[in-house]
This record gives sequence, structure tokens and C-alpha cells, in this order.
Amino acid sequence: MKTPKDKHMKFEDRLRIQEMLNQGCSFTQIGKAINKNRTTVSREVINHRYFRKASAVRNPDCELLKKPPYVCNACDRRAVCHKNRFLYEASIAENEYKHTLVESRSTLQITKEQIADINSTIAPLMIEKHHSVNQMYANHKDLLPFSKVTFYRYIDLGLFNVRNIDLARKVRFKVKKEYDTFRAKTNPRIKLDRFYTDFQDYMELHSDASVVEMDTVIGTAGGKGGKCFLTLFFRSCKLMLIRLLPYKKAQYVNAEFDKLKSILGDNEYRRLFAVILTDNGTEFSDPDRIESDPLNASAKKMSHLFYCNPNCSWQKGAIEKNHEYIRYILPKGTSFAGLTQEDCDLLASHINSVPRLSLNNSTPFDLALSLLGRDVLDKLNISRIEPDDVNLSPELLKKN
Repeated sequence: MKTPKDKHMKFEDRLRIQEMLNQGCSFTQIGKAINKNRTTVSREVINHRYFRKASAVRNPDCELLKKPPYVCNACDRRAVCHKNRFLYEASIAENEYKHTLVESRSTLQITKEQIADINSTIAPLMIEKHHSVNQMYANHKDLLPFSKVTFYRYIDLGLFNVRNIDLARKVRFKVKKEYDTFRAKTNPRIKLDRFYTDFQDYMELHSDASVVEMDTVIGTAGGKGGKCFLTLFFRSCKLMLIRLLPYKKAQYVNAEFDKLKSILGDNEYRRLFAVILTDNGTEFSDPDRIESDPLNASAKKMSHLFYCNPNCSWQKGAIEKNHEYIRYILPKGTSFAGLTQEDCDLLASHINSVPRLSLNNSTPFDLALSLLGRDVLDKLNISRIEPDDVNLSPELLKKN
């Protein structure tokens, strides 16, 4: 059977129709051959047949054209007939179809009242709070009775106050520069039994284990010191935690994990941070400390930490992708010096309240509420932000 994508007639179908009409086949036979309903074939022939005027004769109309197949393609008298004729030809039908398609899509399927509603309700959210198009369709679907592609087209045509510059995703991504300067490397010995292949082997045996992707986000350009973010991304629900570090160093990463273990308790920490996947940054060069109980280093591991392969950020691509939400609010080069942990919790709450298409337009917060529990979210200071109050602009963290 044809998929919904194939609901439009293709040129190959039209060629098949022409060939079978020439052979005198019925609409039912043609429909079976191209996997279309007989009425669809009939409508195609009637809509796209072309007319040839008769020569000067007394009775120019042919009675046979009043019944199927409505064309003279298979008529035995076609070569000598002088009456009005209708013929079906695939190339002519295809050109007519394309012309009709362009015409129908060039007209505006929207009223002035709908434009006014969108400009008054949706435009301020996209311009001032940087809400995405997907957010709008998740939270205000009643105001958008057309597809996302059409919405983008209307923006291009200038129908709304929203412009392309206001669309966070409609940008060109810069190619990362390759730096040949010296970079400190972690001791390769710490990666024994912690390579990405070890992670894959572990997950085959523990497929239900909670996986947390870990990374850091620097503030000032070049990362030459100062405050930075430790980001933790739960794959199961796409929830992201943002912890503020005074410096991008292993000792501060370790201290933050000690705090999390204390806040959550041993059992909850083991459940949530069963597996941690990170890159090869020097700030993650003390995996034993992250995996162990700070009060009893000789006890059984509380979690298992693994490293991605060098230059393979796609192996933890979900957290890399999620960082774009941080950059909407704190663009690259912005200093984190004036931020507090309360600011980071607010930032995380707004990001986690953005509906995701991959979650069927649910938010990471709503999914985490069912998977992690209200008590855990309260301990981590993550709260739900109402849809129209979500703010992904730099205004969010601006202080008076």
C-alpha cells in the first residue's frame, strides 16, 4: 500500500494512466495498477484531459465522451474522426497539476483577524521571550490553524511582527575552529574500564540504568578562568541541571557531586546517577571521587562514570544540543561572574519548561515529575514555569 506521503499523483502514475487508457482499460483496472481509488483516476482524467475542436461537421459532439473513460485515447475511429475530441496525455496533466499546486500555495489561507490574534498573543512571546515555533504549536495550537512550514512562509512574507531574526533555530551554525595550542590532558590510566566501548557493554547488561550526560559551559571567551556551569542531563526525561562552579577544575566538580550526594541521599543518588557519561576534560579527571561515597571511599561504587571517545561529542549529543537553550539567554562571551546558584536554578527551570517535539510536546519537567518524583525536583530546586511565562531571552537574568 502507498504511504500517506504518496497521496499526490506522481508523473509515473500519469504515464501509467495514459498507457492503460490507450489500451482501453477501465478506471478500476487502472486504479489497481497504480494503487489508487477508481474515483481518483476518474477525477484525474476529467480534470486534466485536453480538448481538440472538431472540423466543420453537422454533429460535432460525440456521445461516447459522456461515459467512461471520457477520452478518445483508445477509440478505433480516432484517426479518421472529425468530431470534438478529448484526450489524456501525461506530460500535459503533470504541467497542469504543478501550475495548480503553485497557484494554491501562493494564496494566503489566513484572515486579517487571525493575523491580528497572532501578532497580539504569539509575536510578543517569540520576540521578547524567545519562544520557539514548536513552543507556539504546543501551547497555542488553536491560534495556528496551519502547518509549521506555512507559518515560516508567512513570516518570510512579513505578515507578522515576528521576523526571521527572532527565530532562534533559523540561524547558520558556525563551524568550530580547530585549535592547535597546547591543551592539558587527563591521565590515560583513569580511563581503564571507562572507555565508550565499556559504556556500551555496561548498558547492554543494565539497559534500565539511568544515564546522565555531563559537561561544562564556560562564561568568558576562551574559558580563562572564573565561574562556569556544570551541566547534568538526564537522558530518560531530558531534564537538565545547572550547577555553578567557581572555576573549571576537578576539585570543584567533585565538591558539587558531594553536595548532590548529600542533598539526595545515597539511595536516591544511586538511582538517578547510576551511569554518568562525559568528555575528556581535565575537570573530570577524578572519576573515583565522583563514583564513590565521600564519607566511605572504600565502599561499593555509587555510580559508574565513562568517557566519550576524543572529538566525538555526538556520543553525548543530547546535552550538547540542550546547551543552545543556555546560549539563548547567556550568549557566548557573557561573563557568569554576577550569577548565583539561585540564578542557575531559575535558568534551568525555564529551560526544562520548554515543550519538546521529541517528547510529544511535553516538557522535561512534566516527564521528570513522573519519572524522578516531586521530592527530587524540590530538592534540586527545579520548578515548573507556566507556558507563556517561559523566557529564553537575556532579560531573564538581568538584575535591577
